[in-house]
Amino acid sequence: MGEGETKRAWLSDLRKYVSDISSAIPVEAIILYGSAARNLNGSWSDIDVLVISDAFRGIPIPDRISLLLRFKRGRIEALGYTFDELVRMVNAMNPLALNALIEGRIIVGSDRVRKLAEETRKRFIRRGRAWFMIPG
Repeated sequence: MGEGETKRAWLSDLRKYVSDISSAIPVEAIILYGSAARNLNGSWSDIDVLVISDAFRGIPIPDRISLLLRFKRGRIEALGYTFDELVRMVNAMNPLALNALIEGRIIVGSDRVRKLAEETRKRFIRRGRAWFMIPG
């Protein structure tokens, strides 16, 4: 499979995943992050997705992963968090949250997730593999 065919395949999987998961739970945001969001993925790469939903409140992380795996398509690897957890992760300078909100692509997103991404871009900068808070 050529590079163009590979990209079409994972984009098709992503569209179907977004549709399926959005039909099953109230989704506040779906964010593509990692190498696929930066157009650096190859045919071997996972397609990393962050699903934000307050439906995850009170559900342990392993159970969230099990729920998200029910909708797995192709190479999509999804993690699920609530909006409040995402905010806490940003404030704790969690690299996953910073990477998703700053370098990721919001596929589906509420106004508050888009605003959080905008504010996060203003607060943090990446130098090499590390994130730093911008003074001010």
